[in-house]
Amino acid sequence: MWFVAGIRLGAGAVVDVLSARIRHAELAARDFEDAMLEHQRDHTHLQGEVRRLEAELAELRANRIEAYARWWNARDDRDRQLHIARRLRRRLDRVQRRGRSVTGRAEGCEGC
Repeated sequence: MWFVAGIRLGAGAVVDVLSARIRHAELAARDFEDAMLEHQRDHTHLQGEVRRLEAELAELRANRIEAYARWWNARDDRDRQLHIARRLRRRLDRVQRRGRSVTGRAEGCEGC
């Protein structure tokens, strides 16, 4: 028997030795069971933390996407306004050139 290695005792002594080893193994098993419960509690706690952090991360990612969308829309609005300003500036320049070419100077401009 591998678990009674090298013990050469009488039947009663073998029973006592085996009983002692059984008690020792059962106590060790209880210790490991307690350790397993503690590890399970730690695992459950950490799993909750992971879920909370993943939810926070998902919220932050959504906020980042929204912030980028707002930036993109503001950029589009700016570009649109710059385009309108350029078109109006060209129109104004054409009107002023026509006014100068007809009268030699811009209309309504006394000091020009």
